Amino acid sequence: MVSSVAGDCIPNIHVRLLNRIEVKERPGKLVGFKKSMDWPGYSGWEATPIYQKEIDVLRKRWSIPFKEVEKDITFIYDDCIVKKVKLNQKNHEQPQKNSKIYSKVKKNGKKSN
Repeated sequence: MVSSVAGDCIPNIHVRLLNRIEVKERPGKLVGFKKSMDWPGYSGWEATPIYQKEIDVLRKRWSIPFKEVEKDITFIYDDCIVKKVKLNQKNHEQPQKNSKIYSKVKKNGKKSN
């Protein structure tokens, strides 16, 4: 489960981590009589979303251009990883009754506003 660097208003999504990427920091270069800035290092993962319903919400509400499960690849910084979720490999269905985003009916059977 990962969060967005854009802020807390965008919901966390479930992703599958694919490849680890680490870039070391680089000193600036001398260009003419000016020196360019030093580039800090960063580390993270290439990842792909795993639930179509989460992709649809991101695309419709925030215009994030994800389209298909397991085909869209994005970069996730290490700081954006919220928690590691173990999935049953046979069943990639998202649990609906624990999800706050998709729940419209309260426990007493009445619809919430």
